[in-house]
Amino acid sequence: MLALAVLLFFFVLILAGMPIFGAMGIAALAGVMLLGESDTPLLNLALTVYQTLGNFLLIAVPLYIYAGTLMEVAGLNEKLFKFARVWVGRVPGGLGVATVVACAIFAAICGSSVATAVTIGLVAFPALVKGGYKPPFSGALIAAGGTLGILIPPSIAMIIFGVLTEQSIAQLFVAGALPGVLLAALMAIYTMFFSKVAADPEPITWKERIAVTREAIWVLLLPVGVLASIYSGLATATEVAALAVVYVIAVGLGTRTLTRTHFVDATLRATRTSVMIFMMIAFGQALTEFFTLTGLPQLVVDLVAQAGLGFVAVVTLMVLIYILLGTFLEATSMLLVSVPIMFPLAKSIGMHPLAFAVFVVLAVEVAQIHPPFGINLYALSGIGKVHIGRMSISVIPYVIMMIGMMFAVAFFPGIATWLPGTMR
Repeated sequence: MLALAVLLFFFVLILAGMPIFGAMGIAALAGVMLLGESDTPLLNLALTVYQTLGNFLLIAVPLYIYAGTLMEVAGLNEKLFKFARVWVGRVPGGLGVATVVACAIFAAICGSSVATAVTIGLVAFPALVKGGYKPPFSGALIAAGGTLGILIPPSIAMIIFGVLTEQSIAQLFVAGALPGVLLAALMAIYTMFFSKVAADPEPITWKERIAVTREAIWVLLLPVGVLASIYSGLATATEVAALAVVYVIAVGLGTRTLTRTHFVDATLRATRTSVMIFMMIAFGQALTEFFTLTGLPQLVVDLVAQAGLGFVAVVTLMVLIYILLGTFLEATSMLLVSVPIMFPLAKSIGMHPLAFAVFVVLAVEVAQIHPPFGINLYALSGIGKVHIGRMSISVIPYVIMMIGMMFAVAFFPGIATWLPGTMR
């Protein structure tokens, strides 16, 4: 009962307008103080925060954010979108399909949903509207495409999941590759058939395709290098993140698109984002420590076992819980609050850890694009000056796709486990 009371207290603090990391810290502190009179729980809480921030794996988080931010300020996103446009623009709904492709490529660089949506949206949104796409449809498409940033490797969400559950970060990254490609394909097919827009009207010659590809080749080599290095085991996720930053800087200086002002701007923005994420991870782990001390995860498992719910019922219940959580919490806090409780439940029904990781990240994707806290929708609303209510209607098909993919991964875990199983 104490754990449930503290969890309710946490949600009350959020609804009262407190920053999420602050609500986590205060709830965890209140919980451990109510556990007993000794100072041991409080000392354990402080030690948990200290050890979490000292986790070497988390170094990859600010590095991937920094790489993505540098690409944005250097204008390399324009090269990506132009490349996608010349190669797929001639299919029905070509500009929309090009947007999905650009999002997928950028997702293989930065690992962030919002960064992907904003970076590609700045270039794609004006082009889509000019090409005849309705603003709500354009905003919803880019917002949904942006969610690929936390599914296609590298993924900041997967790093956090790996830290919480002590799973291999490299295998988690690779597990998201095939589901990410399948989801991108679904988005592209939907755009082709339901955008009600013909192919890109601008004529595209093979000479232009080759020229644009040559111009974008240095950017395109980065996601290939990231995925190949992780899959082959040549470098760890953290090492690849560091190399990605160095590579983006080298390309930016070589193409003269990075200036001193760009460096300062990118560094400040990446630092602010990283500090926010680190604060949530640290205090989220503190809240997790409290849940563990009270036995809440085991209690949930026991309740489900006593209820006699089958695999299908439990998976459906988890989907509904995540949809509900997505109406209150953003991505990082959803992971930190739910995974320590849901992971033991998933294992108790026989769900593979890698399949559950993809399942959770897909749930976070849904939260990124459904109101009232769909952060990608707010980002695109600001870029395109589109009413968020109109975009919320247009984004429903993408939400259905992601929920369908959640069930697919749960019932056919090979979608997530096959590729990691081929790693050395």
